[in-house]
Formats: sequence, C-alpha cells, structure tokens
Amino acid sequence: MKFNTSHLKHWLAPAAKVIAALLLLSNTLLWWLPDGQALVVKHFATLTTETLQLTPFALGMGWGVSTLHLLIMVFGIWAMAGVFRLLAQRDYFHPDIATELQCFAWMLVVFGVTSPLARLLTVLVLTLENPEGHQVIAVSFEMNDVLLVLIGALMVMLAHALQAAAVIADDNRQIV
Repeated sequence: MKFNTSHLKHWLAPAAKVIAALLLLSNTLLWWLPDGQALVVKHFATLTTETLQLTPFALGMGWGVSTLHLLIMVFGIWAMAGVFRLLAQRDYFHPDIATELQCFAWMLVVFGVTSPLARLLTVLVLTLENPEGHQVIAVSFEMNDVLLVLIGALMVMLAHALQAAAVIADDNRQIV
C-alpha cells in the first residue's frame, strides 16, 4: 500500500509553524507553573528542588536562558516550514529549498553544540541565590546533543547537493 502525501504536504508548513509556537509556549508554562518547575529543575538543571531556592529572579533568568536557547530551534523549524511550503508547491528545484534546508541544518548543529552551555547557565542562574556553599556548577553532555550535531551536519551536506541539483536543473531549463 502506497502512502499518499499529496494532502499531507500542504499541512506541513503550517504545522511546523504551530509546533514552533507551541515549543515557546510550553517552555513558558513549564517555567511558570509549579509542577513544571520541578520538571525543569530535574531535566534541564539535573538538580532536585530541595537544593534550590526558586526565587522569581532565578525563575526569570532560567526561563530567559532556556527561551533564548529554544529560539535557535524555533528559527530552524521556521526555516523548515519554508522548505515544506516550496515542496507543497511542487517547486522541487527552487534555490530557496537548499537555502532553507541549510538554515535548518545549521540551527540543529548550533542547538546541539550550545545545549551543554544552556544547561550549565540554567544551573548557574537557578543556584545563584542559594546560600554560600550551595551554589552548583554542572556540565552535562547528552547523546541527543551529539545526534543533533551529526544529523545537522548530514543535512548541511544534503543542502549542498540540492544546491548543485538546482543549478543543473536551471541550466537544463535554459537549454530547452
């Protein structure tokens, strides 16, 4: 049985934009809802709530760090929405496809590379107002970060191949 993508491709660009917006909204809700704070502290900061004094300043700074980091991925998803839009128009060799794909790929690489730094900064701002001797520095590397960098690098190479294909397609159009 063959999967028909003709209807799906028209929904991918708007869905990607909605997902980007939902990422920012869910990040905000996690930081400002009490149950979400425990999840954020455990996941992002790899700490327990017992070791923290979650002041409004710490929460605001933590939210700011995570939001700035998340904006990298949002920018990349927005670029991917551009790829989906062009593919839905059946403009497979449009030069912007390779450009948008390359932008998305680089955002994956940057997000993966900066993830340990974002987690470190989150830990620092969350424990900044703790009493003397209870401030924490924690550096963590996750396999997901490495995978994002590798997948992003692969997509950068694919984008280069698409750029070359677009040039060849344009040359062929000019000959005919």
